[in-house]
Amino acid sequence: MGLETENPVEFLSAAKSAIAEYETLKSQLEQQKETERQTGSSLEKIKKEVSDKIDRTIKTRSAEINATYDKQISQIDARLKKANADRDRAKREGVKGRISAETEPYIIENKELKRQIKAIMQKDNAPAFCCTNLFFTLFRPSGISELFRFLLFFIAVFALLPFGLYSLIPDRKIYYLIGIYILDIAIFGGLYLAIFNITIGRHQNAIHEGREIKNRIKTNRKKIRMTTHAIEKDSNEDGYNLESFDDEISKIQQERNDAIAQKQSAQNTFDTVTKNILTDEIENAYRAKIEELTDALRAAGTYRSQLETKENESALRLSQEYGQYLGKSHMNDTDIERIHEMITSGAAASIVDAVAKIDHPESASAT
Repeated sequence: MGLETENPVEFLSAAKSAIAEYETLKSQLEQQKETERQTGSSLEKIKKEVSDKIDRTIKTRSAEINATYDKQISQIDARLKKANADRDRAKREGVKGRISAETEPYIIENKELKRQIKAIMQKDNAPAFCCTNLFFTLFRPSGISELFRFLLFFIAVFALLPFGLYSLIPDRKIYYLIGIYILDIAIFGGLYLAIFNITIGRHQNAIHEGREIKNRIKTNRKKIRMTTHAIEKDSNEDGYNLESFDDEISKIQQERNDAIAQKQSAQNTFDTVTKNILTDEIENAYRAKIEELTDALRAAGTYRSQLETKENESALRLSQEYGQYLGKSHMNDTDIERIHEMITSGAAASIVDAVAKIDHPESASAT
């Protein structure tokens, strides 16, 4: 016979002690799990802090290196830009001087030709306006450009002007347009013929000589434009004395290449050496704390595992030694006290009887 039948009171007391021991182990296990979780969380937090600090430090130092060399390269670029601008300015001045020198004979000749036209007109007592380009365009045009301007003038005077005036009339009639045309032809046509008669009609030889001189002036102007265009397009810069500028630009470009090479070398050194040193320094600063937390986490895990084993063993012992008699639902102090009172008062003959009466109180009342 077992203790549950020979001495039920002592059995119940042992059951309460075993349950209390199990609850204590269970509480300890929960506390240890929380301790392990907090320790693991602290370890992960400090590892992340180390990783973030490493990343932040590396990015900052790398940016500082790049900023230092970028500032130097920017200053060199500014000098290079100024040197190129000075060279371009010197070339423009050289081109300008060359154009002036090579076109000067034509310019001087044109001034002399203009003086000759004026002298011819004065000698022949021709009106002063006979020396103008407008006069020759309207009364002695030569070349496509003058003929084109002559045509535009007559279109404007004998076509556009009449239509323009006609469009201003509120009540437009066709005979108004005819009248405007007749008036226009009479005024401007008459004026043209009058000027023609007092100029070409009286000073034909002088105007003929002037026309020839004007053609020579046009030819010289064309030569000036061609010479200017040829000089501007000429890629040969030997005559502009740009060697000192080229030497300075070459020197600055070499400085720029050297600065870029130094930047690349510094960045490579940082990536292969300095970054590792910075990483080691930061990791060493946190190493003791990380090792401490790692050991604490390992110890917490070991202790938690031990408690889990004890808790499992305690639960199995409760089930085997007490649970099969008391039932799982009565494995608590309240029910055990009730069973104890029922036995000591004689209300139940045994533990099994007390449990049955608690589970089926209506059966017990009927009995």
